[in-house]
Amino acid sequence: MPKAPRVHALWAGLLAAAALAVAVVPASSDSYVDERANTCHAEAGNPCLYGMVVTYWHRAGSRQRTLSWIYANRSPVRSHNLARWWYQTPGGPRHVGGSWRAGKAVESWTEITWGRGRHDRVGPDLPAGSRICVEFNYGATTKPCITLK
Repeated sequence: MPKAPRVHALWAGLLAAAALAVAVVPASSDSYVDERANTCHAEAGNPCLYGMVVTYWHRAGSRQRTLSWIYANRSPVRSHNLARWWYQTPGGPRHVGGSWRAGKAVESWTEITWGRGRHDRVGPDLPAGSRICVEFNYGATTKPCITLK
């Protein structure tokens, strides 16, 4: 008796089981919520003299937030632009999160970044309600800040 029908039946059974398993398993077993927040400060007729963007993620229902990318911008371009970021948890002291970093000129502004986005990690996990701020080295009294939701 030929073995081919038995092999075909075995493959058909394996494929049916695999298809059923894929249909039952959700598309993502780790459900993450990705969030992005930004702020921009107008000054001296410039609509965005300096600002920042923060991307972060967390599991649905969790109060812990993981920072993945922090972006600071300053306009106009200046060769001496340096910035660092700091964070403050609700009711806690301020902590420096990223060291002083030099900016890179892009068109008429300077950009400075920490992290790469996606689900990479830059800095510690923080509770919701934590405040992230960027500080520039030129003595600006107003610092762009974002509160994690």
